[in-house]
Amino acid sequence: MRHGLFLVASLLLLFTLNSCEKVVIDGQSSADGETAGSVVISVEGVESYINGDDTRSTLPIEQVCTRLCFAVYQGGSRVKYDNQKLGDSDFGSTVMALDPGHYQLLILGHSGNANPSTTKPEQIKFTNLTASGGTGYTDTFYYFGDLEVSASMPEKSYTLERASAMFRLVVNDRKPSAVKRFYFYYTGGSGQLDVTTGYGNANSQQKVYFDLDASTDNKPLQFELYTFPHQGDQKVTFRIQALDADGETLYSREIKASMEPNFITQYSGNFYSDYTPDDPSDDPEDPVSSSSSIFVDTEWAGVEEFSF
Repeated sequence: MRHGLFLVASLLLLFTLNSCEKVVIDGQSSADGETAGSVVISVEGVESYINGDDTRSTLPIEQVCTRLCFAVYQGGSRVKYDNQKLGDSDFGSTVMALDPGHYQLLILGHSGNANPSTTKPEQIKFTNLTASGGTGYTDTFYYFGDLEVSASMPEKSYTLERASAMFRLVVNDRKPSAVKRFYFYYTGGSGQLDVTTGYGNANSQQKVYFDLDASTDNKPLQFELYTFPHQGDQKVTFRIQALDADGETLYSREIKASMEPNFITQYSGNFYSDYTPDDPSDDPEDPVSSSSSIFVDTEWAGVEEFSF
């Protein structure tokens, strides 16, 4: 009988203790007792300009980016993040458990080989692509702004804007057969983006290689490179080399270009003009004519064209 009474008392005590415990949703609770809730964040698309005016539309994110980085900051520190790749079932949308409060949200879209660090919003750093790693430099889009989280809030959708500037080189004369690779070394731009300002903030030494195969013979060549311009009128210097199979420089040029976010700066001309071939079949053809006007397409705010 005594054993039975002890068992009943133990069960009553256990029930009382369990009933006093706080139920935690999503495995997190805030310091003041409020419970973290699920916040759904999605990408509506990428902002684009149409017909050279202020008319804008949006393009689906999967058409322009292969990677997405979501990061949430509070008090200058990153508290949540989610990195996604094209093909993931949830690409373009994320669910985060956040306590009610004030945050900053970053959504970054790019097509690099790897993701940059998003630990600090002022230092989103892309790096040169090498055999051992690196992100490379691609067209890059972002959103950065305040995020107010409440106990009950609807799904939040955002449109990204372009952060990068493009330098486009168009080589009009025919490629000599000995040229197997193009090397671009450029300074004055930045491989690091400060999303709080939308400009680059590092003095980067950016390097990009383009390997050429037989399909590029007898055709004009076009190369596209990206950077984050500094705020203000700082020119970007491009040192361009055409290399042979052994990596020796056959032709080289230097171009200094003014660049700004969401604009293409295009230079066109004959790259091999000093070339005197031994084989008549390697004689460059007549150049393709190019204009010096400014025009706009549907994905960029404008294209500034120059000749060299």
